[in-house]
Amino acid sequence: MRILFVLLSTCLLTIAAGCNEKQTAVFYSPHADDEVLSLGPSILEHRVRGDKIVVVLLSEGKASGAFEKVNQKLTDKGLPTISRDEFAAARVKEFKKSVKALGVADEDVHVYQLPDGDIQKDEVKEIMKELNVRYPSATHHALSYNDPHHDHAASGYALKEFLEEEQDISGTFYLPVQEYQNLEYEGIYKVPGKYHEDFAESLNAYSIWDPENGFYAIGHTSVKPYFNTAEKMKESRWHK
Repeated sequence: MRILFVLLSTCLLTIAAGCNEKQTAVFYSPHADDEVLSLGPSILEHRVRGDKIVVVLLSEGKASGAFEKVNQKLTDKGLPTISRDEFAAARVKEFKKSVKALGVADEDVHVYQLPDGDIQKDEVKEIMKELNVRYPSATHHALSYNDPHHDHAASGYALKEFLEEEQDISGTFYLPVQEYQNLEYEGIYKVPGKYHEDFAESLNAYSIWDPENGFYAIGHTSVKPYFNTAEKMKESRWHK
């Protein structure tokens, strides 16, 4: 009891110094859909905590093999095909709809144009440094450097080096949902019960087929099994 009293007293005496200060969590998504498939449950966990959430899309995803599949579907339906730039814009549109469902404010969403399939660690680290200046004392969240996907691993290695260089910041690494059975992890964030519908809505952003309004179900066309796994598991697996 005495220890509890001391802790509570200390907290009350240091509120002005930030004891109850709202934290900021910055999440780095290499491609549109990573933010919900692998990071979504963690984003919602930080939302429950009342943290300010920032989501960064590193690439527009122009190199996706779904480009040909989408155009084939459009052709089959007698609709005009789309260019690579239009495809990229549609991916970003899905991404923004997804993060909105996760509760992220528009002003806290940042989109970069690193080369899809060739994202480099040093480029990502520069973005992390920029975001760390914009959001001081934030925690940083990236996919694991153990991820077999080049772009995913690049974001993880960038954060790993950034943490080694800047001792006063902290970060967490996340497994891609498709590697949950293959990679080791330390902990799990489950989708909080109150946000199950928001998580479902975020996943659904990638299944909308509405060409007239720029939605082509790109996420589902590309990696539908990953969405099925994410919907079933409802968790982010992480390591430090």
